[in-house]
Amino acid sequence: MPVLDTHWLRRAANRDPFTWLSTAPGEALSHETATRLRATFPEDGFRRKDATGQGREKSYRNYSRPLVVDSVPLATDLPPLWQRLVGELTADDYRKDVAALLGQEVARTVEIRLVRHAGGDWLSPHTDRADKLFSHIFYFNPGWRAEWGGCLEILSGNDPDAVVARIPPELGATALLARADNSWHQVSRVAAQPAPERTSLLVHGVR
Repeated sequence: MPVLDTHWLRRAANRDPFTWLSTAPGEALSHETATRLRATFPEDGFRRKDATGQGREKSYRNYSRPLVVDSVPLATDLPPLWQRLVGELTADDYRKDVAALLGQEVARTVEIRLVRHAGGDWLSPHTDRADKLFSHIFYFNPGWRAEWGGCLEILSGNDPDAVVARIPPELGATALLARADNSWHQVSRVAAQPAPERTSLLVHGVR
C-alpha cells in the first residue's frame, strides 16, 4: 500500500502571487500514516545550520539532515515507513505528478532532507536557487498552534510583512511551491516557549 495518498493530486494550484498550493492534513498523508511517521521521526544525524544571506540569499537557523542527493538515498538506517516514503518521493511518477500540478517541466532529480526548527529558529524571505523547479514540504507537528510561529508564509515580494497566505506546520499538512523569480516565501520565527520543536521533510525538484 502506498505511503502517499492521492487526494493531494486533485488540488488546484494558486497562481497569485506565483504558483503554489497547500494540502490539509489527510490529503497527502493519512492521519494514521502521518502519526506513524511522526512517532519514528529520526533523531540522529542532524547538523546545526546558521547562515546569513544577502539579497535573494536566505538567512536561516535550523537543524538539517540530508536524506537524498541527485535522487540517490544517503541513509540506510531509516525506519521502514520512512524508507518507503523516500522510495516514493524518488520515483519518476512523483516528479511527473508534481510537474502536472504546477504546469512545469519534469524535474530531473530530487534532493530530500529532514529539518528541525527549535525555539528562535526561522527562515528569511527568499526565492530558492535558480536550478530548483519546486519545493514540497511535509509537516509532522501534532497540535501545532499558529501563534507558536513556524508557519510557511507566502509573500508578494521581498518583504517579511507582505504575507499573502500563512500555512501552519500541522501534522500531515503539506505545501508545494513552484520556483520563480517572484516565489518569495519565509518561515516565521518559532516561539521559544511553549512551542515544541518543529519537524518537517523537504523535497526539492532540480532541473
